[in-house]
Amino acid sequence: MKNIESKPLSSFIFIPLLSLIFLRPFFSGLAYPELEIWYEILIISLAILTFISEVSRRGGLNLPYGSKNIFFSESRTNPYNLSIFLLLSAYLISTVFSINIHNSINETIKFISYFSIFFMVSKINEGQKKILIKAIVIAAVIISIYSIYQYFWGYQHTLDYLKKINSDFLLNSSYAKDILIAKRAIGTFPSPNILGGYLIIIFFLALPILFERGTNGAESRTKYLILLDSARRILPLLIILSALLLTKSLGAWLSLIAALFILFLLSYKLSKASSAATTQDVAAELALLENRASDFEIPYNKLLKQRKLILIGSFVIIALALSFILLTRWERLINLDNPQNSITQRLNYWRTAIAIIKGHPFFGVGPGNFQEVFLKYKIGLSTNTRYAHNIFLHTWAETGPIGLIALIYLISAFFIKAKSKSRYIFLAGLAFLFHNLIDNTYFIPEAGFLWWVIYGLSESGANLRYHKIQRRPS
Repeated sequence: MKNIESKPLSSFIFIPLLSLIFLRPFFSGLAYPELEIWYEILIISLAILTFISEVSRRGGLNLPYGSKNIFFSESRTNPYNLSIFLLLSAYLISTVFSINIHNSINETIKFISYFSIFFMVSKINEGQKKILIKAIVIAAVIISIYSIYQYFWGYQHTLDYLKKINSDFLLNSSYAKDILIAKRAIGTFPSPNILGGYLIIIFFLALPILFERGTNGAESRTKYLILLDSARRILPLLIILSALLLTKSLGAWLSLIAALFILFLLSYKLSKASSAATTQDVAAELALLENRASDFEIPYNKLLKQRKLILIGSFVIIALALSFILLTRWERLINLDNPQNSITQRLNYWRTAIAIIKGHPFFGVGPGNFQEVFLKYKIGLSTNTRYAHNIFLHTWAETGPIGLIALIYLISAFFIKAKSKSRYIFLAGLAFLFHNLIDNTYFIPEAGFLWWVIYGLSESGANLRYHKIQRRPS
């Protein structure tokens, strides 16, 4: 038996990767397409270097007769790699039959950059994983602070400028009215719903911070230091939730509620388990389940009580948030006769997507081409859109049934592995999926990249096991 030790990703690769992931949500690919191209080139180039480094570390491509290369044997049997290969194949096949090959090539390159992020993140070790998650949370806190500033002060400057130049933009654009006049925070994203979808993922990645213990033991810390440590752990979540509230995104909040409900069920299941086993046994089982032994430095009963209080507090906050959203967006959300109603628009988008699928049943219209045929198949009075606002319908319409099957396989593989590895990564992915049933976060690079990050986080360390090395019989 040979032990492949948990070696960290080379600093030469990890530091640029960390920087690129940190910077990703700060610019919009729609607003800066050239910058988006350069970003994809850098990510793919870095992934190639990572691949070369991994092959070199695992013994290279050329092995003695009869021996087995662990790296490639794992790659062929790993369900993650198989699902990505199938999805990439669907993209390539659909591109061949695309109604606009240029759009499809660009979208396929974007997908390859996504896979590159997954590949590199899957190779990091536990220490680098913690650094990466903290960097992602810090970036989200910065964006959240900017979004809060934008909501209370930034929009007024924009309105004053538009009035000064006598622009008709406010009169003719429903988007401008919804953002600037009705006031919905968008941060650095193209819409408040995308910002909302981004923040709910971050919420679950940041949640373990609440259960971290300080560097010093509780007995050696003053009340001031304990209070400061508590503020450090709670403040990021409060800032993120405040920005999420100001997006007024009902879809994001409903997705958050659904994921928190799953968290509640998981906690309830663990609570029942504790009554049938000793505190030490349950703590050990949970530490193995979540791979977060540091959480259990706190006595288990106290930890369980804290989590219940957090869940109750979360549902109180959610009730207040939903009331705020409904009161401030009543006309857009409740009045079904309003052509801008979010519910009727999505229903029309889905009906249009189904019509596109029927018109292109085998290979789809090609990656990136939903908008090209939307007007041809448009149903109802919905506004024009680039996306179907449903991850499965959009993928099916653009890449055909092969793409849909690959996507379902990919998502299933994630949930099976993430559930047994980390509940927070599992819940982040679950919230992302819920939101993409009614929106299009997956297809927006500055938010969609997070799916591939958490996908990689659920895989990182999985390849660090004991392996048999097959040798040629003497």
